[in-house]
Amino acid sequence: MKRGFTLIETIMGLFIFGLIVVTVIPITNGTINNLYKQKIKTQMIYTGEMVIERLKAYDLDTSSELFIYDVEISQLIEEFKGNDYIEIEFEKEEYELPLKIIKENKSDFLWSIKVIVYNKGGGRLDNVEFKAYLQKK
Repeated sequence: MKRGFTLIETIMGLFIFGLIVVTVIPITNGTINNLYKQKIKTQMIYTGEMVIERLKAYDLDTSSELFIYDVEISQLIEEFKGNDYIEIEFEKEEYELPLKIIKENKSDFLWSIKVIVYNKGGGRLDNVEFKAYLQKK
């Protein structure tokens, strides 16, 4: 009656186990990396949508204090009123996602607002851009 494994069986088992590990680890690493990129991209989209929606929702008479990062929206609107074309950048170190707001006049009653959200960490993620038209306030 034979008990246990021979040396050849043990070496073959370790070899097969090594092949499986060498195959699975890069796949797992790539999956985790893609999940992280997707998380950052989702945060970028959320930030851009938040900026556009806050600008659209602002009403001088009824709006309470709304902010984009640490800038009050009423200050942005005042800068928008004074310029036909303006670029406002939010790139402080404490901002997780830097962004740029570009405003230009399209007509006497309409503003074109473009929000570009940048990936602070670099990498291969593209910037996220949103464009909206607002009635002049």
